[in-house]
Amino acid sequence: MAATGNLSKTDRAMLAELKTFLPPQVYDVHAHLCHALAPDTHQHLADRLSGELTAKLWHAEVSRQLGNAQLVGGLLSVLPGPDGDVEAANDFLLQQLTRFHDCRALVLISRHSDRARVAELLETPGVAGFKPCLNPLDADARPARTIADLLPDWAWKIADEQALVILLHLFKRFAPITPAARQAIRNRCLKHTGARLILPHGAIGFHDPYALDDLADFRSLPNLYVETSTVCDAAVLVSLLNAFGPRRILWASGFPAAAIRGTSVAVGNAAICLDAKALGADPAEPDQQPPLLGLEALRALRKAADLFGLTQADLTDIFSDNALRLLGLKTEPAGQTQSLYRYAKTRIPSGTQLLSKRPEMFAPNQWPAYFREARGCETWDLDGRHYYDLTTSGIGACLLGFRDPDVTRAVQRRISLGSMCTLNPPEEVELADRLCQIHPWAQQARFARSGGETAVVAVRIARATTRRSLVAICGYHGWHDWYLAANLGESDSLDGHLLPGLDPLGVPRELRNTTLTFRFNNRDEFQKVIDRHGDQLAAVVMEPMRYHMPEPGFMEFVKTRTNAAGALLIFDEITIGWRFTFGGSHLKLGVNPDIAIFAKALGNGHPIGAIIGTRAAMEGANASFISSTYWTESVGPVAALATIQKLQQLDAPTHVARIGEMIADLWRQHAKTHSLPVTVADGFPCLAHFQFDHPLAQELRTLYTQLMLEKGFLANLGVYPTMAHNDEIVARFGCAIDEVFGEIAAALDAGDVKERLNGPTAHSGFRRLN
Repeated sequence: MAATGNLSKTDRAMLAELKTFLPPQVYDVHAHLCHALAPDTHQHLADRLSGELTAKLWHAEVSRQLGNAQLVGGLLSVLPGPDGDVEAANDFLLQQLTRFHDCRALVLISRHSDRARVAELLETPGVAGFKPCLNPLDADARPARTIADLLPDWAWKIADEQALVILLHLFKRFAPITPAARQAIRNRCLKHTGARLILPHGAIGFHDPYALDDLADFRSLPNLYVETSTVCDAAVLVSLLNAFGPRRILWASGFPAAAIRGTSVAVGNAAICLDAKALGADPAEPDQQPPLLGLEALRALRKAADLFGLTQADLTDIFSDNALRLLGLKTEPAGQTQSLYRYAKTRIPSGTQLLSKRPEMFAPNQWPAYFREARGCETWDLDGRHYYDLTTSGIGACLLGFRDPDVTRAVQRRISLGSMCTLNPPEEVELADRLCQIHPWAQQARFARSGGETAVVAVRIARATTRRSLVAICGYHGWHDWYLAANLGESDSLDGHLLPGLDPLGVPRELRNTTLTFRFNNRDEFQKVIDRHGDQLAAVVMEPMRYHMPEPGFMEFVKTRTNAAGALLIFDEITIGWRFTFGGSHLKLGVNPDIAIFAKALGNGHPIGAIIGTRAAMEGANASFISSTYWTESVGPVAALATIQKLQQLDAPTHVARIGEMIADLWRQHAKTHSLPVTVADGFPCLAHFQFDHPLAQELRTLYTQLMLEKGFLANLGVYPTMAHNDEIVARFGCAIDEVFGEIAAALDAGDVKERLNGPTAHSGFRRLN
């Protein structure tokens, strides 16, 4: 190949534009060498390039396209020559490799390759894996091939055993991205977890736009990566980032294609390269030539980075560190997730902002406290470990699944337009209308940004409306003083209301006896509250249901007695609302409150809380000072509107109930198989849960979580199903339950449950960490 020539005026302008974008060091994960291009094999290159493609030429060409960034190495492969001789091509590649010690090589193999010869090649220093050879000179070449045609199973096995890299081209001519091909790739990655697969050119045969929606098939595969070479469409790169995140994207030049002047363009479900000739550039005018394809691809990546919001650390990962880790050239400190949490406990009192997210509530010193990415029902911790979330799905906040694309799109639009300013967001009016339409008994709404806040606001409004102070509660309603005041008289008053051991330390003693408790479905206890305090009662705050339906007539009884006493009935729908039915669960009961409060699933992971009520009940909000700056930002209402719209289109309650029942059946089935002392609750499957009936219940619970973590599941005694959970994931979870229950049964038989724990026993309620 002749020297690539001088940079054009356009090239230099693009390099200047990229100067602040590129990190200091770059590793190229896809570059082709060749001792001679074969026109009939690589027509798209041979028409434009000629001569020998050496490692020295690769380094010079790619380096000049990187400006001040240093090219620290590359993952080199080789193109067959005119005779299609794979052996000769590999010899040339390995000869070139000796001149660049910071590089690694992928040898060519084909379905005709001798296994022993491949094993011999893999022993060569610097060889990191292989690339399937697509050689049309094969006598039995076919227009399209299966994944098995491209790479035989024995090669996958070798890659698995030796932790090798496979670079798998998926051109339409050879291996179209069909459902069968995607499933074949998925199956092999799941079977051969030690193999590390790189899909070039955006995974989809030079950015086929119609294949982007199918990338979710590969998302949960921790051993699959995608590289960016020759992709000149920022939208495609954003889709890749959405699908895989910055830790699974690798930068590549695609040399020698990067040296072509032109760009690659998606047309229909394929792509073409528009070179200088196709663009009508005058060969006699150098500055009229199109820029280098490599620079076009870099510019597209820069735009995608801006659109996605990549940080400098993300760019360092994409341009070098992801590749270095993949090839074993860079290691990260082990246990970053646990290490950060140990530090957090010295900086953040109680370690986390939410009791229900403390690792000590699950498996101390083992549960991952932090996530790097989350989508659907999957999450990745700081150490890159992948988990399916079969616990509370963001403490019940993400009914649609983590990072739902439709909700995220609505939020991104609002952020792009500005989410906060001196004025108010019009979306709050639209949201108020929408909630009142869904709940026709309500005429007004106020908003906050968390569940606890909505409860505080609702109680304040009730006190202001009634001019009374006392509140009766049934259920869990947050951490604020008005609620914890129930434990000022008797420290265990709230023990039957979800969380035991809530110490009212810091709550003014003067609030004693201002919050009274009664138990669900207990008419006598409630009547005693009314008889003793009815004329002082401002509100009755309760969950209309959580795990079970109320007994017939109980809610009517509560409403009648509450209103007769001159108090307001407040339904807390924060947990069960939207999950049991569209809107508040009270709509199923046919009993309307005076006020209802919502949060959690209302924003599908974005902060928003709502207080809706009758005009008469909400009157106190006009007189009482209830005001907060961040209640006026616009992301929360926008997220709520998008969530409500999608929930109305889907039948979420039916889906999550079905998934929950499937999981409950698996617990029952496998507990019976292994003779475990397990009781599965008979409550709503949308909040499925079970318990160990054994003196070592907490130890067994901890061991269950510990073993599930090892199998790639976040799991505890309960599951809040989401729209992202499906039959396939539940089936995998079922296999894990079977194995884990078997190990627990063995531990009970051996009498060594405690000895099998890798850390302390999980906490059962609120407890100090120091």
